[in-house]
Amino acid sequence: MRTSCVAAFLILFATVGAALAPAIYATPTLSFLSTRGASIVDSTGQAVMLRGVNYPGYEQDYPKLHTSAAYRTLALGFQFNVVRLPISWANLEPQPGTFNATYLSWYVGQDVQWASSAGMYVILDMHQYDWARRFGGYGAPDWAVQNYAPNVTGMRQAVSDFWSNTDLQDHLIQVWVKIAEYFSNEPTIAGYDLLNEPWIYTSVMPELNATDVNAFYLRAIQAIRAVDPNHIIFLEPANMNIRLPTKTNIVWSPHFYQLSFAPKYYMQNFTILENDFVAKYKTFVIDSGTPMWIGEFGAFMPDNSSRATWTQDALTLFNRYQIGWAWWAFNGQSTSIPDQLP
Repeated sequence: MRTSCVAAFLILFATVGAALAPAIYATPTLSFLSTRGASIVDSTGQAVMLRGVNYPGYEQDYPKLHTSAAYRTLALGFQFNVVRLPISWANLEPQPGTFNATYLSWYVGQDVQWASSAGMYVILDMHQYDWARRFGGYGAPDWAVQNYAPNVTGMRQAVSDFWSNTDLQDHLIQVWVKIAEYFSNEPTIAGYDLLNEPWIYTSVMPELNATDVNAFYLRAIQAIRAVDPNHIIFLEPANMNIRLPTKTNIVWSPHFYQLSFAPKYYMQNFTILENDFVAKYKTFVIDSGTPMWIGEFGAFMPDNSSRATWTQDALTLFNRYQIGWAWWAFNGQSTSIPDQLP
């Protein structure tokens, strides 16, 4: 749904120092990652900067197959070390209480093996976009949204109701428990991103706020930790005010799209970009004392120059503050990495 340009692609990889694949490549040995202060670290305590791409396809009703060659290209050709892998609640729990183990092993598990062979980490992202297929998107299973009108109003009500419906939340939590049990001893998994973009539609139910997301996160963390104490949990904020009690192995993972859909982007817009990023950094790193990782960012202006400049400015900020990231998005259809990547 989003496109980018070759020019921005070249800037991106020039910035992070990516180059052509070396003649001899030693696949890194992956270890479990954890957090220490505001850093993500490996088993030796060395800081790890996770930089890579989102590789979508499995979050859709009919998953688009990935390839092992794509992982080799991302690792060897561009020296990325992480893929954020969108997955689907609807595909994992097609009927209430029915877990689709084949989807987990055949699609997700295969990608994890390919990533491991390439020396790349994987962050599993429970993805949603417009909440469910009933509303023209994907994410929640059909059985969870049948009582809502198949339009924007119905979608907003369904999302808002989810945050007050602990029984429905428990279904998603139990799906995460199954995933965590399956991958509990797999160091290729960097962590679990519990829910993509947990927006709250306050125009429908104004009494809802970030506290509801917070409560869901805490229950999900407790359930996952009971079967898998080894992995980081990535949390996407509902807004800038969300807080959790002190927890270990937690990374805040906002997305960064400030001005990225503007008609045009100019060099003088950098201050606006910087102010937005610094506000996130203050909230999630300085005030919370936890690591921050940008789970999505991308530029979607109509002209190549704007996209290239925006991408350069965003990467300047990430590098300045030593924050890792994943570009949205890589389509995986060509090992030559054309303009589908930034």
